[in-house]
Amino acid sequence: MTPFIYYRPTDLHEAAGLLADAAATTKLLAGGQSLLLALKDRTLRPARVVSVASLTGLGGVREQRDGRLDIGATTTYAKLARATFAGWHAEIAAVAGNLADRSVRSLGTIGGAVCHAAPRFDMPTLLTAAGAQMHLLSVAGERSLNANDFFNPQGGTHMTGAEILTRISVPGVDSLDALAFEKFRFRIFDAAIVSVACALKVGSDGKISKANIVVGALANAPLTAVATAAQLIGRKPRELRAEAIGAEAAGEVAPFITTQTLRQRYQSELVISLTAKAFARASASVMGA
Repeated sequence: MTPFIYYRPTDLHEAAGLLADAAATTKLLAGGQSLLLALKDRTLRPARVVSVASLTGLGGVREQRDGRLDIGATTTYAKLARATFAGWHAEIAAVAGNLADRSVRSLGTIGGAVCHAAPRFDMPTLLTAAGAQMHLLSVAGERSLNANDFFNPQGGTHMTGAEILTRISVPGVDSLDALAFEKFRFRIFDAAIVSVACALKVGSDGKISKANIVVGALANAPLTAVATAAQLIGRKPRELRAEAIGAEAAGEVAPFITTQTLRQRYQSELVISLTAKAFARASASVMGA
């Protein structure tokens, strides 16, 4: 670990000012689960580290009048896992409680995971399927990005170095009827080899009116199976075969023709099975409602 200057600002505006002064050589610290490892192995060598872990207003979950959830960026996985959410929002708590191990869940933050944007992390995939919005702050003001626009297909995010992620807004329960997340990992504390999130909304006629299928860990950012999801619109869940949808999704985001290694072929097979499981679970939730 190379030497750096450590700052503990007293509020968000002070933190934003520190970033504005020297964004290129400054890193934010929240839970530290990704940053500290990078500092130890010297893949990152910032001149300054700014801790935002204890800043007022960055932690906790608040339900707004319109039903959306505002999740503070420094909210830990453990706190999310203990939360009681209504409807499909409960999948957020379930995913938070089923990643890594207890120590990571106790220290790791949802904002840290989103900003680090590692391809195998669970939350970017889940939040993209849910249609979440990321709220950013800098000395220049505030702006919001949809998850699809926030994650950079080339890796990382579209945040500027001078911006701070303050909160993540998840649409209200009325926006969807079901959200299901599935993943495969070799060991309980490993990151996913492949992950899939499936979101559905069904109209009064029993037909799917909105669908989203997002696959994680295959590329530098979550991949949305746009064409596969579009084929679901206007059809009733019970009329669809989960395995066929899985095959369609794999053909779209991980086609065998482009796979070169055994690992990639294995991931393609996982896309089929995990998409089928996610769709089947989301459909069961919709049909059982």
